[in-house]
Amino acid sequence: MPIGPGAVRMDDAGDLSVTSPTTASRHHFFLDGLMFHVSLTPDDEGTLLQIWAEVGYMPFTIESPEKRMRLSKVMRAAGHLQNARFVVDNKQMIMVLGQARVDGHVTLPDFMYEILQFVQDARPYLKVLGQYL
Repeated sequence: MPIGPGAVRMDDAGDLSVTSPTTASRHHFFLDGLMFHVSLTPDDEGTLLQIWAEVGYMPFTIESPEKRMRLSKVMRAAGHLQNARFVVDNKQMIMVLGQARVDGHVTLPDFMYEILQFVQDARPYLKVLGQYL
């Protein structure tokens, strides 16, 4: 573990503590041809887990109005999902996003559980979106 100057502090009792802020860890996995990104960010209350993937570009209306309409309908139908959200960014990229907070430190079962919750919500809609992209 690399330690820089000021990263460790000793209190009056002689106990050592780490003073460097924790950083997010990044992970990736592939599913159905998409690369998913996962970020784990620990803080005082627990750990924030974020998952996202770029699904594809939303066609412009002039290019393919019917395809755009169908993609929009699928994304609206996915609006009720609890663990995944489909959004279109300012570059017309369709993205699927998920976020969960885990109390304490994330264990491997916690990590896998949250990913599976996200995938179970998003995957049926990803398959339908894939038909139009």
